[in-house]
Amino acid sequence: MTIGRNPAERSFLRELVAEMEHKAPYASILINENRSLAISSATRMDRVNETGPQAGAVLTAWTGEHFEEEVTSDLSRDGLAQAARNLIGRISVKPGGLSIDPGPPTAADYATAHRIDPAQVAISVKLEHCREMRRQIQEADQRIVDASCRYNENRIKTTFVNRNRDLFQEITYLTFGPMIVISDGSTTRYDILYNAGTGGYELAQVDQQEVDAMIARIPCLLQAKRVEPGLYDVITCPAASGLIAHESFGHGVETDMFLKGRARAHDYINRPVGSELVDLYDDPTWPAGPGSFFFDDEGQPASRTKVLDKGVLVSGLTDLNAAMRLKLPRTANGRREGTGKAYARMTNTYFGAGSDKLEDMIASIEHGIYLGDFESGMEDPKGWGVQCVLRWGRAIEDGKLTDQYFTQVGLTGYVPDLLGSISMTADDIRLSGGTCGKGYKEWVRVGDGGPHMKMKARLG
Repeated sequence: MTIGRNPAERSFLRELVAEMEHKAPYASILINENRSLAISSATRMDRVNETGPQAGAVLTAWTGEHFEEEVTSDLSRDGLAQAARNLIGRISVKPGGLSIDPGPPTAADYATAHRIDPAQVAISVKLEHCREMRRQIQEADQRIVDASCRYNENRIKTTFVNRNRDLFQEITYLTFGPMIVISDGSTTRYDILYNAGTGGYELAQVDQQEVDAMIARIPCLLQAKRVEPGLYDVITCPAASGLIAHESFGHGVETDMFLKGRARAHDYINRPVGSELVDLYDDPTWPAGPGSFFFDDEGQPASRTKVLDKGVLVSGLTDLNAAMRLKLPRTANGRREGTGKAYARMTNTYFGAGSDKLEDMIASIEHGIYLGDFESGMEDPKGWGVQCVLRWGRAIEDGKLTDQYFTQVGLTGYVPDLLGSISMTADDIRLSGGTCGKGYKEWVRVGDGGPHMKMKARLG
């Protein structure tokens, strides 16, 4: 079967759903195809790795009590029909069980908007673009002992069909940027820049001002110290704000965790959990966002969800199963890694903008730290603790940024305390992109971000 806009094949899928629903009260079919291209240019080696297409189908049936699924990589009509027979043949339907709303009738085809179609740009051109960026960076400072530039492109086609919905989307995810390793003979550090989003080849660039700033940081990073543990006034850059958003009220409000009794947020709906300055959203419709799409893997159309409203927790993120069992509104967060299990997962998660200016935020701090780009984070949805690692921090003294840098800055805290301490928010939202796992598996593409924010945080 050709994945895409073929009307005859889409009609066959609808017929197959109807056949499955002769027994099952609800059925659906999801077909995914993924093609990827990874290019890297490093000091000693260039690499190009092209994979795909990798494709598979998930056939889902609701028994009135639970979901059953059949996965197949045979996308021929016979293969899909056999998978449907296998699935329906093994289920037992429970009369009078919970019912599933298939949604209003919707038929639509979508595709990522782009100015330059990556498919029309030769691999050799993409590789040379990476080489040129690497050479530019490497020649900028003799303390750069290694430099690389990476380009990653994923083209994903998704078809979803149930009784009422006939949907197709083609999305291109693209990431591009350089990394440097620096050394003065006794100390070694690294720094990285990247641009990530959904769109075309026009995303394969980084802002020259950010490149210049990375080069200018080299001597400061080589002299950077470890921060003295303690409670600080801090300003988080948009990427650091996004990491806090992701760890505090991203995973913590994925409502499959509510069903398992593993998220404290379940008990705080419509209760304050942060400062009145704090709004937080999850939004797969963000233009060119790293975690954007048109519908989720359970056929729910993309829409923005407001999670925090003036510090009050107002909504979780649902997949179909959690929404049905918890009697919550559906949100567009039912996501799979390929043909894996669907879970409630984040998309683009970010703090809303405020009205403060960064220069005023810096001027308001007598002794504190500006937190730069992030490295990693962990969360405890049950205990509501977060732990974030920032690549670097920069001292603020008497209302001014200094040249004293800190490296590998850890931030930890109890979520309501951390968000409750937010006292200023800027008007400069930016998103960063990457992938996020459910524990150690089920990886999906996400974005996170926010504006510059002032808060109190425990660092170490």
